[in-house]
Amino acid sequence: MILKKNNALLTYFFLTILSFSLLTLSGCSTYIAAKQDDVLTQIDVWASEQEYGKAFETLNYVKKTHPQYESLQQRKKSLLIEAQEYEQTIHQKIVKLIEQDRWAEALDLLDIAKAKYPKSKNLAKTQQLLLDRQANELQKLAQKLMLERSQWMIQARPLFKEKTIISPRDKDFKKQLDALNKEAFELAAQLTRLSQQESRRGHYSHARKHIEQALALEPTPAREQILQQLKQRASKTYKRKKKARSVVIKKQQTNILQEIEKNFQNGNLIKTKMLIATLNDSEKNNPELIQLEQELDRSINYRIQYHFAEANKFYTDGQFQQAIAHWQQVLLYDPKNKIAQKNILRAEKVINKLETLREKQQN
Repeated sequence: MILKKNNALLTYFFLTILSFSLLTLSGCSTYIAAKQDDVLTQIDVWASEQEYGKAFETLNYVKKTHPQYESLQQRKKSLLIEAQEYEQTIHQKIVKLIEQDRWAEALDLLDIAKAKYPKSKNLAKTQQLLLDRQANELQKLAQKLMLERSQWMIQARPLFKEKTIISPRDKDFKKQLDALNKEAFELAAQLTRLSQQESRRGHYSHARKHIEQALALEPTPAREQILQQLKQRASKTYKRKKKARSVVIKKQQTNILQEIEKNFQNGNLIKTKMLIATLNDSEKNNPELIQLEQELDRSINYRIQYHFAEANKFYTDGQFQQAIAHWQQVLLYDPKNKIAQKNILRAEKVINKLETLREKQQN
């Protein structure tokens, strides 16, 4: 009996020691790997599998006495570059997935990357980016849901009130209306806070929309005052922006006038005409511009007459292509000139007939 007890104790003691040894060995697997002779090959295998966590952990345990120490230090430098490229690739993929609203895939990809490279600071930043974007989108959705719910409440609550009027003894109707009134009170408070936040950001149109909904749910003098303040701010902002915009437009018009003068002086008549067309009506009443336009029209008419004369001369001499080129110049100054259009068609027909006769003679 005593012998059996001793044997049992010995067996239990042996199993305990064995379990502890296995646990210790499993926890130091990296260290054991670092003591093997061919660590470099194992590092390359992990690198090919993008298991950078295991690779760097092993490299950090390698002692200077290891025969491959110098080679491993060189490999560590190249491995750092590979790991950085891996981090960048993962970051770009996750950003793209977020933009495509493929959140589940983005989260799965990040989990895989972090498992392969747990101590990566860049992957931690990517994770924070993902979480921030996720929180931002959820906040937007929460606001949309609140707005939709409040809009429904504005329309539905009067109907529930009507139910209690028609059936005043129905306790369920009364409970439903009480619940809606409580929710309307809370929604109005949330919408008021949201309106104030939007107002501080300068988004007065959104702020006004939210406070108007809050007023429709639960009208109070304080909310009415907020609405009036928003209207005043929106009006001031509009006037300020309008004034700033008019200053910008005036400056642009001045620049265009300078360009018009410059191009006219350089003989760029077509560009001058195009620039005049971009001016505001108020600027077109400028006396100096009216005088310049008159000079421009005279210059354009002179050039049209010149190109007509040159085209007729070339046509008479049988140089039809040169004649067409001058009529096309006429159309640049006067796109609707029917004489130039007809003359071009006539010259092209003559050219086609001449080419047909030439081909027949050759055959």
